[in-house]
Amino acid sequence: LHQGLFEPPDADLAADEYAYACTALAAAGFEHYEISNWARPGRACEHNLTYWRNGEYLGLGAGAHGHAAGCRYAVVKQPRVYIRRMRSSRPGAYPLSAAVAEQHQLSRPESMSDTVITQLRLLQEGLDLDAFAEQFGEPFQAAYGSVVAQLEGWGLLQQTGRHLRLTERGWFLSNQVFYRFL
Repeated sequence: LHQGLFEPPDADLAADEYAYACTALAAAGFEHYEISNWARPGRACEHNLTYWRNGEYLGLGAGAHGHAAGCRYAVVKQPRVYIRRMRSSRPGAYPLSAAVAEQHQLSRPESMSDTVITQLRLLQEGLDLDAFAEQFGEPFQAAYGSVVAQLEGWGLLQQTGRHLRLTERGWFLSNQVFYRFL
């Protein structure tokens, strides 16, 4: 798309196809556990769940990405370069190595935003408001109360107990929801 090689899909058609996929996969016994992931009950991908819960994971090997110690990083893509770098140097400070091509230390606001956006993608779990407050030392409402009020008013978010989730309508407009937390 970015190179102009393909036309963007028609938004209405894409929404219709997504709705069809939701219905067909549910009828086949799959759980819709994340905006773009379905699985048989009890078979959700643990790696994906770690990512969507904004947990830490190590990126090992050429082309890998990782998130640890408040840092997001990418390892060089070319296997030969990766091997050469790993053989020719000493280990870097955790979680980095000589093979890391890019790194970004997350600021507190970035980490807060990432946590909200990734956890809202989990359709059943959503964002645990108590865990957010514990992790960041401030209530979620203090950080994002006005944004949430607006999105709830539009029918895109819903709070149930101590969890905030996208509504079904919010699934279709999730990028617009996430944008408001940046």
